[in-house]
Amino acid sequence: MEHGYGRTHSFATIEKWLPEKLVCQILPLVVTAALIASAGAPKTNPILGVLTFALAGLGCSALLPLTTSFGQKELTTIAASLAGGLIAFYQIGYGIAAFGVGPLQTAGWDLKNIYGGTAVVAAAMAVLSFAVTRKAGMTK
Repeated sequence: MEHGYGRTHSFATIEKWLPEKLVCQILPLVVTAALIASAGAPKTNPILGVLTFALAGLGCSALLPLTTSFGQKELTTIAASLAGGLIAFYQIGYGIAAFGVGPLQTAGWDLKNIYGGTAVVAAAMAVLSFAVTRKAGMTK
């Protein structure tokens, strides 16, 4: 628990200096960049691969509570079910990631291609973050 608190706390501290809207837009870009770097990390430097993947995890771990908080503020009539829905979709994504990579590798996919594909998903999430924050009229 302490480890998770540290990651969330570090981004909560950043939010004191950066507006919530900007943080919501930056985090998906951090995840995208980290996944691209993971895909491009040479096999001869596993430490670089671990560090870039850790950066992606850091961005994701901060994005989930931020998204939950943002959704609860914007959609007050369904706030409780929204949080549950976000966690459910998170768990579905985690399950796909945890149990989908092995079969993809068995089918002949290289980890570089898998991480590259997930970077495309993260980039789509980044584009959506700009649309969502603009539509919601986030000013802070």
